[in-house]
Amino acid sequence: MPPVAGELTSSWSRRLALGYGMPVQDLVRGVISRPEGTRITGAARSGRELYLNGPARAAFARFSGIPLNELAARLPGFAFSHERLEEDAVARAAWWAPRKAWVAACPPCSGRSWSRHQPVLVYPEAAGHVCQRHHRWLLANCQQASAIDLRPLPEVLLAHRRHAALVRSHPEARAVMKLAAAAVWSWQVQGWQQKAGWHSPTSLLASLTGCAPSAVAAHTLIAYPDTVTVARLLADQSWQARLRETATASGTPAATQVLLEEVGRRTRRLWLGDWMAACSRAGSRPGVGAGNVLEQWVARLSGADGAGHRAGEGLWAVPRPARRPVGYGERTSYLIESSSREANEEAGRAFLTGGWEPT
Repeated sequence: MPPVAGELTSSWSRRLALGYGMPVQDLVRGVISRPEGTRITGAARSGRELYLNGPARAAFARFSGIPLNELAARLPGFAFSHERLEEDAVARAAWWAPRKAWVAACPPCSGRSWSRHQPVLVYPEAAGHVCQRHHRWLLANCQQASAIDLRPLPEVLLAHRRHAALVRSHPEARAVMKLAAAAVWSWQVQGWQQKAGWHSPTSLLASLTGCAPSAVAAHTLIAYPDTVTVARLLADQSWQARLRETATASGTPAATQVLLEEVGRRTRRLWLGDWMAACSRAGSRPGVGAGNVLEQWVARLSGADGAGHRAGEGLWAVPRPARRPVGYGERTSYLIESSSREANEEAGRAFLTGGWEPT
């Protein structure tokens, strides 16, 4: 049973154990057992990754009949040892939290690897959170494959195609998306989500998931099209050149205003230029920290920040106060006026609190 590309080692081992009709912990112990000693740390709880040291990885290669280099290519968590695992003659395995976001793979795309008893869990990496073929936004459910049906949300599918193209063409696409997400977040928490353009996707996502609007307000999908739009604009070299020229001639604030107006045009909200500029100048509130995130970026782009950046150096850095919160609950607390505890619990039951994030 070969692993699926990008699969968690824990997911593959669970599928192996299912095929043998035995608990996964027993399978791991049996596979890596050796005279020099065997040690397994942690319990095989749902949502954990399986980390192996060198002897344990070699044992899995022998057991599966799959070359070590092929397993390392297919299993991102298999390719290296965790720093907490000792590298000695003892075969060691540990069940610890994954270092990256994961999702349940699309069942039709998983082919014969998929089972209703054990979904295939994969790392979505830069842009693998959407299945274009089957129109799904993949969710982090380790019990069964779960996804959001994107057929009613064609703008999300279009944004993902553009995002995937950005990943292919730009060497720092992840960092660009992270900066764009911080910018959109800074506007979102200052009231952008209250504008008409945000009601439709929020209400539609609530309908698709069976959740209240307050439970879905913090989900990445809501701001995803706008985040991709901003990222593509920031990565556009012709626009970078134009902004440098404007900053040189008229100053960073003028160049930032030009950038904000173009964001408004590309998002088909022509009122956004003035509105976002006003928000960018507004005093910071907790969780925003970011009113000037794009103005700071323009300053770095044009060299007006006085930091002496070499070309491209530090261009995509996001100051810590401006970063979009990774935790779903933390984002919810900024976006809804009522208590966020119930909203987060409801989102958790719908498997909305994990999965891919632009961070």
